Amino acid sequence: MAGLSLQQDAQTSLQDAVRFSFDKQQPDGHWVAEVSADVTFTAEYVMFKYAIGFDLSDGDALARWLLQDQQEDGSWALAPKHPGNLSTTTEAYLALKILGVLPEHPAMLRARNFMIKNGGVAKVRFFTRFFLATFGLVPWSAIPQIPAELILMPPSSPLNIYTLSSWARSTMIPVLIVRHHEPIYRLPNGKKVDNDFLDELWVDPTNKNIPFAPSLSSLVAERDIVQFGFTLADKVLALLGGLKKFPLRNRSRKKCIEWLLEHQERAGEWAGFFPPMHGSVWALILEGYPLDHKRIRLGMDAIERLSITDARGKRIAPTVSPVWDTALMMSALCDAGVREDMRVHKAVEWVKARQILGPEGDWRIYSPNSQAGGWSFEYENTWYPDVDDTAVIVIALIKHDPYFIGSECISNAVQWILGMQCPNGGYGAFDYDNNKLWLHKIPFSDMDSLCDPSSADITGRVLECFGFLLSRKEGSWDQTLREQVEASSRRAIGYLLLEQEPFGAWWGRWGNNYNYGTGNVLRGFVHFASFDANVRKSVERATQWFASVQNADGGWGEDLLSYTYPELAGQGESTAAQTAWALLSLQPYRLHNDPAIERGIRWLVSNQGIRSENGRSWSTQLYTATGFPKVLYLGYPYYHHLFPIMALNNYIQAAGKTPFRTIALLSPIVEALNRPSVLLMVIGSRGDVQAFLNIARRLVSSQLYRVRVATHPSHRSVVEREGVDFYSVGGDPEEFAKAFTEKPNILLSAMKGELQAMRHAFRKMVGRYWRSTVDSSAGMDGAEKPLKSVQRPFVADTIISSLPTLAHIHCAEKLEAPLLLVSVQPVIPTRDFPHPFTLTRPNFTFRHPWNGLSYKTVELV
Repeated sequence: MAGLSLQQDAQTSLQDAVRFSFDKQQPDGHWVAEVSADVTFTAEYVMFKYAIGFDLSDGDALARWLLQDQQEDGSWALAPKHPGNLSTTTEAYLALKILGVLPEHPAMLRARNFMIKNGGVAKVRFFTRFFLATFGLVPWSAIPQIPAELILMPPSSPLNIYTLSSWARSTMIPVLIVRHHEPIYRLPNGKKVDNDFLDELWVDPTNKNIPFAPSLSSLVAERDIVQFGFTLADKVLALLGGLKKFPLRNRSRKKCIEWLLEHQERAGEWAGFFPPMHGSVWALILEGYPLDHKRIRLGMDAIERLSITDARGKRIAPTVSPVWDTALMMSALCDAGVREDMRVHKAVEWVKARQILGPEGDWRIYSPNSQAGGWSFEYENTWYPDVDDTAVIVIALIKHDPYFIGSECISNAVQWILGMQCPNGGYGAFDYDNNKLWLHKIPFSDMDSLCDPSSADITGRVLECFGFLLSRKEGSWDQTLREQVEASSRRAIGYLLLEQEPFGAWWGRWGNNYNYGTGNVLRGFVHFASFDANVRKSVERATQWFASVQNADGGWGEDLLSYTYPELAGQGESTAAQTAWALLSLQPYRLHNDPAIERGIRWLVSNQGIRSENGRSWSTQLYTATGFPKVLYLGYPYYHHLFPIMALNNYIQAAGKTPFRTIALLSPIVEALNRPSVLLMVIGSRGDVQAFLNIARRLVSSQLYRVRVATHPSHRSVVEREGVDFYSVGGDPEEFAKAFTEKPNILLSAMKGELQAMRHAFRKMVGRYWRSTVDSSAGMDGAEKPLKSVQRPFVADTIISSLPTLAHIHCAEKLEAPLLLVSVQPVIPTRDFPHPFTLTRPNFTFRHPWNGLSYKTVELV
């Protein structure tokens, strides 16, 4: 009865969550929740508006937000319940001081103590140092050189703007302009080249010209040739004045501005998130654009649309997530059984209208595919559709209407995804093959985020999408496209198997962390695990890991510190999002009443405490999304809502269909049950058998397959010496060899009874070959073989056969098993190697009509 009670509670919880979803839906059908992040975006907003002279009449609300986000130790952190961060604290402190908060304020004193205790301003990241330089708080000589001529490098060169990730590219191009101008803006204490406005945060304010990169001698000692080369180039560029006086500088600046103007959206955004918007407006102003220019006004309006004001104060979100939120919510609600609801249909139409089919897109520079069809994350971002959003939307649209699989919309989306697959088989988020990780050796790259390489979580999501498409029974879609999806999936699986950690999990690039990466991959493997032994073995390791890191309260969680300390993988306070990710990953591979699953469902049911007008949801306090590991973490509130909807629905559906109880099996038993059985059928001499034993030896050595060879009893010893199961089908290979070695004569053979004897032998052998596919004995001359303690009865999952066995196609057809035909002789009957039943040596010329008649005779016989 306890199980029935949990099902009822899960049903109630699911219904409350669905009502909460509809309570939060926007009037036009979409969903969007505030994307939370650290205070640097708000602080940089304050610094920028103050520097340029924009209105800051909302300063009190901005200061209120900054102060309420401070931690007890005086720091500002990258995420709730995360250690304090020097760069974040420095930017928050400067913004508060600009807004008029006195240095003697208790919050400022606590911040100052934290900074001095942990090394002060000298240890801040590149971008914080860059912003400080614009106020004279750090000398520009302490900032790495970033010459504007980078914009002129062609895409074919090893280093150019398109070898950078989409976010780095759209952020760094404005920085090229700012670095050229090296502005110094006034502060409340005036405009100074060496301003002392933040001296209280320095351990040694008399020495602010601290090199950002390691010394050349230390790099030589470390034999880091790449970083040595970049650092040496930076020093040479500094000696040359950053190339400011060089002939190409004006052309470079012009090219940067042209690029910025081309990439600005109609509504004013750049790339959909704050840093490029902030930087691009700044760059245009430095290049002489007046504050009332249309491009500046549109850009500032876009920045203001990122602002949120409420009782806690005013803050700036790093981005907005309407397409992402809506796509995932659609998928969850379709799972929950309300796909026919008109409110869901309204969301579907909203999403369809945002498919990007225009000529824009930096992805076109390197992608081998020119077909557009993706979706972006934000309201306005035509230049940077992303693979993750597109894969989720394809799934959601087909969940809503299974017959939509054959639509042009889905075809375009799938073709676009296929064109984004990297050569290593994986997928990045926004760019094709953006994996030049040596770029992280550039002096200004202290965030390890200049590239967008393949990641397990994105690749897992694509596999989930492709597996979902391949498993559909309703509707029809292009066969060529299907074959491309199958081929892409095989390459993606190969990539993921190589990326799995020794302890069974996958690292998560875009969500925290091993929980997210492993969850995406396991959901991606669902379709393929049914027929791929390597995938099944990988799944077993991953599900065991997930079960092993379940918290005592039944939930799952992972601290963001696992990015810094991998030994913390899967460890942390339980959250609704991470509990749902674990459940969604275990549910396809375990029964609904598995103890781990039931405890996880109970955690979700017991922690649904956030209320709306008509429904309930879960706490969103802890961040579970990742912008840049160790640098930027994000809070997506709906992660804690829509993923639990999916997990609860899966549990309810499984509980209604599965009248079984879970039986805990030892790992060796599970491996044996999951190990495919391969049958090798062979007829002929020892040489023929030896070729198949070579195949058997490779299969056995992989330890992934159980292998059986079915052949003549005279070959038993040579087969069993290889440690391979033997099955006797009878027959004498020497008798069959006579068909090739003696002078054939079909009439004489019939008179002697040889033809009838051979037909009789083959008839028996065909029957025994069939038995060899499902029989646990050793064949015609063997007793029933006792099964090993961890061995399942033999049933052929795959058949590999020589051509003359004749039974191969019939056995494979009956078992619906894959068939591979192998020939150690020419596959076309020839004069020297005719079919054994012909008992004649044919002559393949039209001058001998009796030759053709002999074949007709064989067919008649």
